[in-house]
Amino acid sequence: MILRQVPDDKLATAFFQRDYHDRGMLKWGGFYLSDHTSALAKMHAAEQVETPRPQQPLPELSRALAAAWRSQRPVHLQLNVCDDNQVLTTVDGVIAGVDADQIVVRLASGEYRDLQLTEIRCLL
Repeated sequence: MILRQVPDDKLATAFFQRDYHDRGMLKWGGFYLSDHTSALAKMHAAEQVETPRPQQPLPELSRALAAAWRSQRPVHLQLNVCDDNQVLTTVDGVIAGVDADQIVVRLASGEYRDLQLTEIRCLL
C-alpha cells in the first residue's frame, strides 16, 4: 500500500468542508454564561436591602465611634437618611476623625465623608 502525502492546506480545507461543523455563537455561550452569572451575582448582592436596626442611644454610639477611631478598625454605619428607593443609607469605612458632634469617615475609595452624630442610626 502506498501512502500519499497531501499538502497541509488541502487537508485542512477538506477537513473543514467535510467534517467540521461550526456551532457559530453557541461556542461562546460558555464564556458568556460565566461572565453573566458573576455579574448577576454582584447585582443581586447589591440589591439586598439591609434591615433597619434600632436607633442606638447617643452616648452608646459616641463611645463605640471613639473606640473604633482609636483602634482604626473598619465600621459599617447605618444612617437615618433614605436613598431614592426609600432604603436606609449605609457607610463603610474607617473613622478618620471625631469632633464634638461630627465624625469624618475615610471610605474605601479614599474619599472622606463628614457625618453628624444625629445622622447615624447605629454602628454595626
